[in-house]
Amino acid sequence: MRTKMLVHADIKEFLGDLSDAIEADQTYVDSLPRNRFHSQYDDGLWRDWRRDFREFLGKLSATVDTMSAASLQRLNEVASSFEPTVVGQIMLETLAEIVGGCSAAGCETAEHFFDWVTGEVVRQGRGKRSNGSLRMAMSQWFPANDPLTIALDPECGYPVRGSRARTPRVRPAT
Repeated sequence: MRTKMLVHADIKEFLGDLSDAIEADQTYVDSLPRNRFHSQYDDGLWRDWRRDFREFLGKLSATVDTMSAASLQRLNEVASSFEPTVVGQIMLETLAEIVGGCSAAGCETAEHFFDWVTGEVVRQGRGKRSNGSLRMAMSQWFPANDPLTIALDPECGYPVRGSRARTPRVRPAT
């Protein structure tokens, strides 16, 4: 059975869904009473973190249509060959480094960003899996609730809606 290959529209949809999930997480956090947070919770820091992620995702989305066939092929290979949580963790770490200003990694376009992420996934070579649905794998790169795993930071501690597929935390640079 041939798996449907990821195309530009799938990448744009993924980036848009991730941005929407980050926005929904902020809306959820805004609805919580302050006593649900750790006393050292810095609302401005995390609000800016989410906003900066969404802005960067918007910049990537604007360049998706220029991704080459070779880049799409590499992304398809990684999506079909590695566990979604591994790809998602490496992607989150890469995004956090870029958004936090620790590294630009030459990732000013979607092509550069996804080439960097796929290169890191392959380089680390962990979490290999058998082929499966590429769109399904992509949808599992980030959890729908708390996609940036902010609630897991010790200074946050607020409850997360529903379940989370993974638990790693990447903190913004302060």
